Amino acid sequence: MRTLYMLSAIIPGLPLLLHGRYSPGLLLFLFGTASWTLHAASHLRVGGDRQLFLVVSLLAGISCSLATLIWTYHWTSNERIEQTKQRVEAALDEAQRSYLRGRLDQARTSLDQGLKHDSRDIDLLFLDWQVARRMGDDPRARRSRRMLRKYDLEEKWLWEVQREELVRGR
Repeated sequence: MRTLYMLSAIIPGLPLLLHGRYSPGLLLFLFGTASWTLHAASHLRVGGDRQLFLVVSLLAGISCSLATLIWTYHWTSNERIEQTKQRVEAALDEAQRSYLRGRLDQARTSLDQGLKHDSRDIDLLFLDWQVARRMGDDPRARRSRRMLRKYDLEEKWLWEVQREELVRGR
């Protein structure tokens, strides 16, 4: 997967968009694409300021591409992945302890921390769905269930979700 992200870094912002970081990804994509398009168009430009357009657009395009490449390298490094995994596991452990003790607010706080690091972790999403349902937060429960169905590719929790949907009629 890292190779795919690194190759997609040729297009500024694309790896960020693929990874779900929409705001910075879209910003880099739009600015980088505009810079490279302006650079290509500057070759056709006639006039005294042609060199200025060429240099500015080239620097802007290189900056966006370089920022994308650095971000991609950082976010796909083994150290970063391991660090994220540890933080998610710690948040899940704390959330499970809090949930089992009936401290739903603390469980939600731990889940928020874990989901901040990995919004696609199916174990966090499953527990978040359970906690949100218990707290009566239906919009959050629906969002967590929808995300769980989307990212549970190995169908680890699918049977539980389907059983609950049959019982509740959703």
